[in-house]
Amino acid sequence: MNRPATGYILAAVALAVLALTYASYFAPLEDVTFGVAVYAAAGANGRVTAVVPGSEAARSGIRTGDVVDFSALTLSDRYRLLVQRSPQGTPLTIRIIAPGIPRSVTLRARRNASMAAADFTAATLLGATISLLVIALVVARRPSLATAALVLYAAGAPQSFPIAALFSWIPNPIFGAVAALCNLVIAQLPLWALLPFIVRFPEEPQTPAARKTARIADALFLLAVVVFAVQVVYEPVLFVSWGAFDTSTNYAALAAVLVFTAVAYGRTAGEQRRRVGWVLVGVVVAAIAYTVFEFADILRMSSGWSSRSLVEDVATALPAALPIALGYAILRHRVLDVGFALNRTMVFGVMTALVVIVVSFVDWLTTRLLSEERLALAIEAVVTIGFGVALNWIHGRTERVIDRIVFRARHIAEKRIDYRIGALDFAPTDAFVDESVAVEAPRILDLHSAAVFRRIAESEPFARVAATGWSDRDALKIGDDSLLVTTLRSLERTIVLEDVAIHDDRFPQGELRPAFAIPVVSQHELVGFALFGNRNDGALPDPEEVALLARLCHAAGNGYAMVEARRWREHAAVLERSV
Repeated sequence: MNRPATGYILAAVALAVLALTYASYFAPLEDVTFGVAVYAAAGANGRVTAVVPGSEAARSGIRTGDVVDFSALTLSDRYRLLVQRSPQGTPLTIRIIAPGIPRSVTLRARRNASMAAADFTAATLLGATISLLVIALVVARRPSLATAALVLYAAGAPQSFPIAALFSWIPNPIFGAVAALCNLVIAQLPLWALLPFIVRFPEEPQTPAARKTARIADALFLLAVVVFAVQVVYEPVLFVSWGAFDTSTNYAALAAVLVFTAVAYGRTAGEQRRRVGWVLVGVVVAAIAYTVFEFADILRMSSGWSSRSLVEDVATALPAALPIALGYAILRHRVLDVGFALNRTMVFGVMTALVVIVVSFVDWLTTRLLSEERLALAIEAVVTIGFGVALNWIHGRTERVIDRIVFRARHIAEKRIDYRIGALDFAPTDAFVDESVAVEAPRILDLHSAAVFRRIAESEPFARVAATGWSDRDALKIGDDSLLVTTLRSLERTIVLEDVAIHDDRFPQGELRPAFAIPVVSQHELVGFALFGNRNDGALPDPEEVALLARLCHAAGNGYAMVEARRWREHAAVLERSV
């Protein structure tokens, strides 16, 4: 599966979680209840904390403070009791341990018009919306293991029981497995998912120490997956209260995330450090929010308060600080290039508005001026068809206007590259072509690095003839047997080095590392190639800039051919004069 498809799938998962979050609050399965609210107590039991007046539970003599024997419940039935919502009439048999009188009571799910709203509605929706929308954008443009971990982190924004309740129509025992999965993904793992993310942000680990750190973080995350999978499945079977364990592991996760984030911050420098710094701020705020929520929740439960506090509401929304900080790092330091997407959004927005305005105006005008309905319809049809034919022209003109006004700096850079492309048709020497590609282009487009490799003689390898950001310690020659050369020769098109897994230790590393390669071809013969790095702000050049560089390299191939032809003509003229 290619990278864009992976990104769209992950983004769809994030948006699906957001849709389920809204559905759990505004379109629940049914407002039903079994008539009792149960809170897990120590050991194998739960305790009844509330009984709905007039319900079947109240008529059966269940009172607040009665003990529910969890050992008599299956996995599915315990989750049904905890999430409450089930199709009307769903039976649930519980074992009540009243003082000295254990007995079994069968309850049925009944409609409850006065059912209380879910907890933290506004705070949860705010945090989930911000987190999942931002991360869906990020993962769609940069699919990777790190951003996939971010999707799992954002899945923790909603509450697990309302989401699980949406699937309560599924029959037992499958519902128990689905509810356990919801509990695992939404309630237990999100905080741990920050570990594989932070060790890979803003790029995959490059040094042995960084790779070792990533392996440790991955091992901790996998350990958490195993432990919590056991918990969500076997807790309702073994009937052991894991409350203290959950609290301890949450604090351990917070500590681990902060440690790994600090290590990542210490290992980076320059632009990358600023990006990691913003993420560190988001992680710290999210960690404080989790800690405050845990303390406030424990305090409320121990004191017997039934209402949620403002502190808990704020703490519920604050974990969105990490996606917000990440989004700011993207916009401010351009981890992703959003200008390209913004340009397209504005263009299509303008075109949509024009279509609506033109069609509406023609409809209004014909209605006012023409009494003949058929003639009015004919005029509207002619105008609409004509407008549709002109859409391509309108699209091009609109895009050029927006480029010149909104993206003026980029428009100027593209015009300068166009001028270099035209000048290559009159290149006096090979060195002129080399400098245009490896020096002028990166300076105009603000790239970290660039290099041109060209074959000097037929039997020799490709030699580096011009470069920006490359040192004498970096590769000076690349042979025909290298993976890069054979790939460029077979494809004859631009390749992203990470996509084809081409890594050469002789290339510059860090921010100077080449990101993509463009072949320089003449008559389907590979005469050279150019390597370009990311922009100075860390973003990969957008597709239009890459296409512009590809045009430049194509023109370079023609320029080399023109220089060679001129050289042979001069040589022939010298021979003719000598004869």
